[in-house]
Amino acid sequence: MKMNMIAGLMLAAMLTGCNSNEWDVTSDLTVDRVDPTIGLSPLAEQQGMDYAPLYWSVYGQLRQQEKEGSFPNIFTEADWDKAIDYVATNLKPYGYDMLVTDGFASMSGDNGYMTRYSRTKKDEHSPEVELSTIIEKLRKKGLKLGIYDSPFWLHYTNPDALIPGTKYTVGSLRYNPKTDTDVLHPTRDDKFGWVVTDHPGAEQYFEGFFKHYSSMGVKFIRMDFLSWYEDGMNYTDQIDRGYGRERYVKGLQWINKYARKYGVYVSLVMPHLKNNAIIERYAGNMIRIDADALEGSWYRFSDNNRGTLRGGWPNSENAFDGFINWSKISGRRKVRLDGDFIRIGSYANDAEKQAVISLPLMAGGPLSVTDMPTGHDLSFFQNSEILALQKEGFVGQPLARDLWSTDGEIWYGQMKDGSWVIGLFNRGETMAQRTLDFSRIGLSGRWNMRDLWKHSNEGTVSEKIEVEVPGHGCRILKLTKVG
Repeated sequence: MKMNMIAGLMLAAMLTGCNSNEWDVTSDLTVDRVDPTIGLSPLAEQQGMDYAPLYWSVYGQLRQQEKEGSFPNIFTEADWDKAIDYVATNLKPYGYDMLVTDGFASMSGDNGYMTRYSRTKKDEHSPEVELSTIIEKLRKKGLKLGIYDSPFWLHYTNPDALIPGTKYTVGSLRYNPKTDTDVLHPTRDDKFGWVVTDHPGAEQYFEGFFKHYSSMGVKFIRMDFLSWYEDGMNYTDQIDRGYGRERYVKGLQWINKYARKYGVYVSLVMPHLKNNAIIERYAGNMIRIDADALEGSWYRFSDNNRGTLRGGWPNSENAFDGFINWSKISGRRKVRLDGDFIRIGSYANDAEKQAVISLPLMAGGPLSVTDMPTGHDLSFFQNSEILALQKEGFVGQPLARDLWSTDGEIWYGQMKDGSWVIGLFNRGETMAQRTLDFSRIGLSGRWNMRDLWKHSNEGTVSEKIEVEVPGHGCRILKLTKVG
């Protein structure tokens, strides 16, 4: 049956072009001759794991330091104090309960697992901040720490430290050119201290990773650069050695197993998503579906290489295309889609700012705040009516997986109370009309309509919705049955 499925996908790939709306991301259709999900169930099916988080990330500040070349990039205890106070005051009352680390800063530990994050000064020899210190600061404000790390990475100063429960050292998990002769690009340098998953002790190392963080109270982990491990590729560039599909799948199977055991929420970043994300749908609660936000802006949210899909990371170069294309795999008790960080200050006007907040929520994804917006910009993250979608685990879908027609810009879904939420977006630059015939989503009768951004009741509608939507904007409307 698996071979028949793969043969069918190969035929479909030959018959369709890369911009076809029926095209499915597969890249290499020779992989997965054996179903890699046998014996697994999706992490999102676990009790309490069917949601997308609201959180704040250090990304903005560290990204700016990276651009400026002010090595080493740092996020000090004073920075944490400022960020924690900001989130506790401005975001926690609206449901944002977590602060999350990111790359760009030092990540180290002694025996294989990270215990310290960031230097304390602009000096690579200065001390590092202990994770336990950060966690305690957050605990005092009723907040949690999320971690940017991966069980595919090694952090150690002592390569001879034993992997818990084994006779093997953490150093033995590294690439060995004498025995690991089947890596894809042996002349390339490793960009990370990768764990080679067919080395003895690798599975115990993966379990130890989840046990380590769970014991510290960390229940959210973002795992990045997965494509570099699988085949070393990023866009069309060969970046890393590439350890192969089999080693990659084995690692994700362990992630599924031990994230479940220790109750950790997994966010997968930069995966190729081969064979329609066959393994990632099981190993992740959430999956990044577009290229990095970088400095933000409408261009990166909607226009960057619009309509172009690739067979590897990044499948889409803008979040809007990513949400449309991968809506085929998301849903309640299914994996959630992550469009990356929201740099609200980079958007030109209120219409754009409403759209960049609304689409992730209509798609069932997270809101990941970065930087420290204030005043009017902050208010976009504090709309309780639209945040209600995240609170109840809402997941919508577009009328069609179409990257160019307005059907891809009209989203809909049902709330648990029976009401419906309709998102009408406009990726164009000028005001445009959007129409939704109720018959297309199986509705009939009369409905009360409320605008969730205007906080106003808009009367009753029947048969269809017909509204004007500003360029780069949206209308988010809630329909409640009359009577």
